[in-house]
Amino acid sequence: MRDINLLRRGKDQTTDVLSFPLEFDSAPMQNVLVRRNVLPSESLPPIALGEIVISVDTLERQALQIGHSFKDEFYRLLVHGFLHLLGYDHERGEEEERIMKSKEDECLEILTDL
Repeated sequence: MRDINLLRRGKDQTTDVLSFPLEFDSAPMQNVLVRRNVLPSESLPPIALGEIVISVDTLERQALQIGHSFKDEFYRLLVHGFLHLLGYDHERGEEEERIMKSKEDECLEILTDL
């Protein structure tokens, strides 16, 4: 995880979760829509947002420290990474951190109700 963080973000430290948004040209998607005769107002097919890398060793350690299950910690890290892919970033200041934490709690509440 440390190597990935150094290679992709220039940070020589380990972490629990990393997210990397995909960058792509939307032109291929437009070609698919034209071939399928999909109007712009219709639903678009799902697209990949990026990749999320979770350190299982860190997940297990943190779950034990926090006192919840590995599954709960996995969901927490997955939601955290997913929110980063959607553009949320807790490193932009206290207000952004508060907003992201609120969204994280909201998503986790939904997951625990499933």
